[in-house]
Amino acid sequence: MKMLNLIRNNLIAIICLVLYSIITIGRILNHVTWFDEAHAWTIAEQLNFPDMFNYIKNEGHFFIWQALLYPFAHSHIIPYPYPMQALNWIFCTLALILMWWKAPFNNCIKALITFSFPFIGCYAVLARCYSLGILLLFTLTVLFYEKLKYPKIYALLLVLCANTSVMALIGATAFGILFLYEYIKSSDKKNSLWVYLILAIGALLILYQLVNMNYFVPIATNRKPHISVRIFRNSFINGSLILNCLLVSLFSIPFLKYFYDKKNILFFISFNYFWLLTFLMAVYGGGFWHSYFFYIFLIVALWLCGNNEQNKYVIITFTIISLILLFHRPVDKDYYQVFGRKSLDLLNIIERDDNLNNSTIIQNSGILYEAIPYAYGRSYVLKNHCHNEDNTDYDLMNNNDKICAIKNTIEQAKRYPDNLKLIIDDNTYTFIDKREYKIDKDFEEIKANGYSIFFKKYKDFENYSFWKIYVK
Repeated sequence: MKMLNLIRNNLIAIICLVLYSIITIGRILNHVTWFDEAHAWTIAEQLNFPDMFNYIKNEGHFFIWQALLYPFAHSHIIPYPYPMQALNWIFCTLALILMWWKAPFNNCIKALITFSFPFIGCYAVLARCYSLGILLLFTLTVLFYEKLKYPKIYALLLVLCANTSVMALIGATAFGILFLYEYIKSSDKKNSLWVYLILAIGALLILYQLVNMNYFVPIATNRKPHISVRIFRNSFINGSLILNCLLVSLFSIPFLKYFYDKKNILFFISFNYFWLLTFLMAVYGGGFWHSYFFYIFLIVALWLCGNNEQNKYVIITFTIISLILLFHRPVDKDYYQVFGRKSLDLLNIIERDDNLNNSTIIQNSGILYEAIPYAYGRSYVLKNHCHNEDNTDYDLMNNNDKICAIKNTIEQAKRYPDNLKLIIDDNTYTFIDKREYKIDKDFEEIKANGYSIFFKKYKDFENYSFWKIYVK
């Protein structure tokens, strides 16, 4: 009877979450992991734990996601990419369950959030670090007004949240400042040593990763002018910069007025929006999945406000934003990159050809990195141009090593023949993506110091040209 009453009382939530699960699992089963997803798995698979932590300097986010993938990527008990996709989906689903269970929104708004593109088309499907960050942000929100009862747990959650992604770090920092302000003012500090120790260790972990992080420097210094306004071109109405800026201005008015008398929440939303905007405008152009954190932080801010049904302007504005995001599909080159199937097309060519299927394939392209984890345990070997003699299979991409520049192999041979010579054997091939490079000849000789690297076209396919490579 209790179970029946529980189902009756939560029937709308159950129906929405079941529909959400069916749709997202279907999308996941038809989703081919792309570069960033594959790269996180590759880090967890290739490196031991200390090296994986130190390698963060070449990454754009922090270490926790790779740490969670580590046991699955090392053991291969479950084939790639299912463990990664399952973990990500569980985190996103738990975040929504928490929202349905605890958020002070009506069922209509909860349903709009659940079926909005950020959740049903992005964070649940793209197996990256963001879903875990959202789950932890929502957990911090649930405990916000009881944080002084559980200061050690709250401090630990802050540290975990901050170490998931740069986006979540911004939110965790805002929560952390508010927590410290109230904790220092409180009279009960019996756990203060442990609380401060947890926060200090967390801050040192973040600072160590940020100080060593050289990923963003070349991006920020070489960014193109249009990158800074990408977030506004896809915010609401795709491709319309002026209209999106107008909508942002209009939507902000009721929220600013609503948050004005709630100083802690005004600080939270202002802090998050300022740093997120600064990051996306001045440091890293980002993709649509980064921009959706403006929506996530708005959800959290309204959640913190408690019952906001009485302010009809805020509810109407938030409903309109959620309705727009319900039908949102970014018109952006990133969209195809995320939901394309190029890597599997490449592997199908290799596996159907007897010569390629028993060879070493070398390249240094995004498609190769997407394909690498799928190729584990196969009869062929994939390598990139960034060869390390201690690694017999393939190497991680080092974003700041000029030898690892993404170039076709013929161009790579012209620039760094000695580096390439190390990974060429009697059964080595390369591929050239004909959509990116047009090469009319069928033979190429690259002369080096005392030897030559020869490229002879092996076979043309619709989008790829495969070449046999040998050294004399």
